[in-house]
Amino acid sequence: MDLPVDEINLARGTIGLGFNIRGGVDNPHIQGDTGIFVTKIREDGSAFKDGRLKEGDKVLEVNGVDLSRVTHQEAVGCFVNAGEDVNMKVQHGAEAVITKKLENSMEKQTNERNPGEKGRSWKLPVVLLFVGVAGAGALLYWRKKFR
Repeated sequence: MDLPVDEINLARGTIGLGFNIRGGVDNPHIQGDTGIFVTKIREDGSAFKDGRLKEGDKVLEVNGVDLSRVTHQEAVGCFVNAGEDVNMKVQHGAEAVITKKLENSMEKQTNERNPGEKGRSWKLPVVLLFVGVAGAGALLYWRKKFR
């Protein structure tokens, strides 16, 4: 992924870092990506007060520990044991970018399996409308003829 990597330093403080994470090799947050993603920023934590970390960011490292291939619990352990000063490397907006790529890939696969499906979507309603109008016309014709 071509997103820039940003370094964020947070002081844990008395309230804590103040964000939730999801993901890991054991329970990916996004299909096909086992990374660790920020899912919620709490207003009472240091991440909210700092303002740089956002929901949807992908956390690549915590205090030099690579999070690309860890379980969710191992990632939580890295944050819990990080100490007072926490240095993170993150990719802002990674969740949205990965999700968009996944959607585009799935759409492309669907179109490859059914190449003419997009062009045919209007045909069925038009045919049904034509049959309905023709049927109504025939009914009126026969009704007038046999009165």
